[in-house]
Amino acid sequence: MAERLIMHIDADAFFASVEQGFNHQLRGRPVIVGGEAGQRGVVHTASYEARACGIRTGMPLIRAKKLCPRAVFIKGDFAHYRAVGDSLREIYLRYTPRVEFTSLDDAYLDIGDSVHLFGSPVYMAREIRREAEEKTGVSLSFGIGGSKMIARIASGLDKPRGINHITPEHEKAFLRELAVEHLPGVGRRVKEKLVDLHIFTVGQLAALPRLAVEQMLGKNGRTLWKLANGIDEREVERKVVPRQISRETSFPRDTGDEKAILGGLQYLTERIARRLREQSLSARTVGLKLGYADFSRAARAKSLERASSDGAEIFGMVRYLYGQMRLKRVHIRHIGVSVTQVRDKSVQETLFDGPRRAEALNSAVDELRERFGFMAVMPAETLQLKSRYRNDAHGYILHNPALTR
Repeated sequence: MAERLIMHIDADAFFASVEQGFNHQLRGRPVIVGGEAGQRGVVHTASYEARACGIRTGMPLIRAKKLCPRAVFIKGDFAHYRAVGDSLREIYLRYTPRVEFTSLDDAYLDIGDSVHLFGSPVYMAREIRREAEEKTGVSLSFGIGGSKMIARIASGLDKPRGINHITPEHEKAFLRELAVEHLPGVGRRVKEKLVDLHIFTVGQLAALPRLAVEQMLGKNGRTLWKLANGIDEREVERKVVPRQISRETSFPRDTGDEKAILGGLQYLTERIARRLREQSLSARTVGLKLGYADFSRAARAKSLERASSDGAEIFGMVRYLYGQMRLKRVHIRHIGVSVTQVRDKSVQETLFDGPRRAEALNSAVDELRERFGFMAVMPAETLQLKSRYRNDAHGYILHNPALTR
C-alpha cells in the first residue's frame, strides 16, 4: 500500500492574481479587489504588492486607499474567477483523481498512488505550478505531508509560490514550534484561553494531558489535542460540501427603508438557494448579519426544522431573524445571509406533498433561469432593488458583492 501523502494547494492572492493574469499591465502593481477606490466596502483580496503597503483582507476600502494611493482598485467579476478555478481543477485532476476542492482557489490532493509517476512530490508540485501559471497566470503555493492538517499548514508558510514538503520523520519537530493559532479550530477565543494559561506553541499544547485539554476547551478539546500531536486521519474527499455558504453586500447609501433591506436580503437568499441546488446540497442553519452606519454589527442564527435548499423557506427564517433582532435607530449599511450545517441533499427528506411541490417549483425556476438568465424569475420583494442597482441576465450588479460566495 502506498504511503499516505497529501498535497494542499492554495492559490496566491487568488482574485488579484486572476486580474493580473487577465491584464498584464497590472502585473507588478498593487491590486485591490473589492470595490472602487474610496467606495464603501472592504478589501476582498490584495495582491502581494498591495500587502507590502499594509493592505489586509477585510480592511475598509477608504483606509486601503490612504495606505496605498497608487493601488488599482477593482470591483471584481466572479464569472472570471470561477472560470479560472475550473481551469485549475482540470489541471489537478490530470495528476490524480483523488482531489477535494474546498473552494475556487483551494484543494487537497491525495498523491500517494500517483507520485511515483513523477519521481518526487516536490517535482510533481513544480509541474502543477508551472502548468497553472502558463494556463491561468495564477501562482500557487504547496504544502505536502502525511495528513491534511500538515499539508494545509505547510502551504501557508512560504507564500507566494512556496513548496514545503514535511516528511514523516520531521512532522513532530515541524509542529512543535508553531504558534497555536496555526491549528485548525483555534480562533480568537480559543487562543485567548490558551494564552491565559501561557500556552503559546503547538508543542506546549501537545504536552498537556488529553483530559486536561478537553476540560479547558470543551468538546473540541479532544480534536485539538489530537491535531497538536499530529493525529489527523481525515481522508481526501472527492465531493466538496462547504461548511458555509454566504452572500453579503453594502448599500450604496445607508438606509432605513425596510422594504429595500428585506428585498436585498431576499435577493441574497435566492443566490444562496440557487448555489445549494446547483450542488445538490441543503442547509439547516440560517444566519443574518446587519452592519449599521455607526459601524457596529449584529448577528443571529437559527436552525430550520429540516435542511432545505428552498429560497422561500430559507428567507422565511431570514425574515423571522430580522423581526427578532432589536434594530437600533440607526440606518443600515451592510447586510449578509449565510447558511451552515450544509449537507448532501437527501431524497428521504422530501416524502410529503409540500416539499415535493417546492422541489418541482424550484426545478422549474432553475430551468427558466438556466435558459433565460437568473433574473428571468425573481420574488416580488426583490423588485425594490431595481431603483438602486443595474442588472443583467446574471442578476443585480451589487454595490459591493461578496466575492467569496
